[in-house]
Amino acid sequence: MCSQQYHEDQPLKFYCEDCKVLICHKCTVVSHDRHSKTDTQKAVQEQKMQMSDAVVKVKAEIVRYESEIKKQTDLKNKNKIEILNEEKKMTDTVEKLIRDLREHEKKMKDNFREIYEAEQKHHATRLENFELVATQLKSCFERCQSILERNFSVEILKTNHAILGRCNELLNVRSPDLYMSPHIHYLVEKKLDLMDRVVVAKTDPSKCLAEGQDSKEVKERKETYFVIVTKDSEGFQCYRQDDKIKADILTPEGDQLKTDIKDTKDGKYTMTYTPQGAGQHRVEIFVNGQPLTGSPWIVQVHQHQYQFAFQFGSQGKGRGEFDDIFDIDVSEKTGTIAVADGRNRRIQLLSSEGKFRREIRLDGEPWSVAFTDSGDLLTLVPESNNKLRVFIEEGHFIKHINDKHLERPGHLSIASDGRIIITDYGDKKIKVLSPDGNVLLQSFSAPDGDKSPECAIYDQDKFFISFYSAACVKVFDKTGVYLQDIGCKGSNDGQFNNGPNGLVIDKYNRLIVCDEGNHRLQLFTLSGKFLSKIDGQYFVNGFPCYVAINNGGSLIVADAENSRISSLFSIKM
Repeated sequence: MCSQQYHEDQPLKFYCEDCKVLICHKCTVVSHDRHSKTDTQKAVQEQKMQMSDAVVKVKAEIVRYESEIKKQTDLKNKNKIEILNEEKKMTDTVEKLIRDLREHEKKMKDNFREIYEAEQKHHATRLENFELVATQLKSCFERCQSILERNFSVEILKTNHAILGRCNELLNVRSPDLYMSPHIHYLVEKKLDLMDRVVVAKTDPSKCLAEGQDSKEVKERKETYFVIVTKDSEGFQCYRQDDKIKADILTPEGDQLKTDIKDTKDGKYTMTYTPQGAGQHRVEIFVNGQPLTGSPWIVQVHQHQYQFAFQFGSQGKGRGEFDDIFDIDVSEKTGTIAVADGRNRRIQLLSSEGKFRREIRLDGEPWSVAFTDSGDLLTLVPESNNKLRVFIEEGHFIKHINDKHLERPGHLSIASDGRIIITDYGDKKIKVLSPDGNVLLQSFSAPDGDKSPECAIYDQDKFFISFYSAACVKVFDKTGVYLQDIGCKGSNDGQFNNGPNGLVIDKYNRLIVCDEGNHRLQLFTLSGKFLSKIDGQYFVNGFPCYVAINNGGSLIVADAENSRISSLFSIKM
């Protein structure tokens, strides 16, 4: 019923939408005449619907907040566990350091104890010597003193000779030197420098990722990179200067590859590395000590390949023609190709494109040629008393090196330090001469000394020597001690038919061997593992017998059967 005066008998049948109150019929005329009014039941239905919508929205908001409360609680618990784990990690690290230091302390104390006991023993020995001499001197002194005090003529005359002899004996005894202990110092060569720290960052290692690690083909000796992106827990890229990014790349042999990480200060880190060899490399990335998602992963590094470029030369006696090629070499200084043109008794000098430049006429067949670092050319002419001949690249003769240590020299090469390496067919030995050729530095042979060496080269403290009759390449250490064989007789990969001949090591640290009997070149690691081969139409009717490499990485191959030279260029990366 209406509560207005004089309206108490009127029911509240209407709702004033302007004033938001219930009114009676009289109120509609008296105080709400021009207001917007509606029936009470209708107003109730409308406002009930509004209230229901509000309830739904509030309930949804309650659910959302309860979800956020759960998430926040989970994050709180996760944070607690993370902090406790990291604290434990810190404690374990410190305890290990303490254990290591205690162990170090124990070892040092043992060292000090050993030094102390040894030094005390030296001092005690020297004191014993001093005390013995002092006792003997005192005894002699006391005896002399008592005789003199008694002053008996007969006693003095009878004992004088013995007393003086004993005195002289004791006085002439070489006095032991004082034992001077060495000074003992405890040297700390490396100060204890704890590089660990507590990093408080928004960066979430589980959300970080690496971009580009699978997007490109990786090749040996070619610089490559990928990008590490740091992100927060919401997956958004973030950056913090204190973030610690660490990258480890392990080669197939387990060695750690050098890496370079560039911080672009925006949450991206570019990691650059250059694989030195082919095979599977293991990549492991850590962000603030935690492994990156997907880490570690494997990167397959592909081997560098060679492809045929062009051929030059033919059978004959003219310029740029050959009659039985005995050896080839390339000048590192100018790229000039020297060819031992055996039957024509000359050395031909060609440009890197195979164009004839000049020739050096000889009185015998040149069996081998080699350029020195300075650009001089050495050649072996066994028919002329085993003389090594030295020319400048222009072809002018400089001098003879008549080495008495050579019996029947076959092939020569120059080591990086200038030493001359010669295989001697006469006594079946490998001989190493001084750079001037006058001093025999080394002479050694294979374990089965009846085999004659063909070609010998030296690289990375090892000799690699081809043995035609043994159908293998034998490896020796720098002192000439035999280490292993590479290859054996046959026609399969890693085998040689009619024996290997010319050798060279390319810039990818691969041993390249002329397998002329199988009409191919074979490539090995320096440890002897077969890698690949170069064969096919280029050598199908030929016999690649000698090989050299120029500054550009191109292989120059001599095909003795067809008296031509083939050039194999590396594929551009």
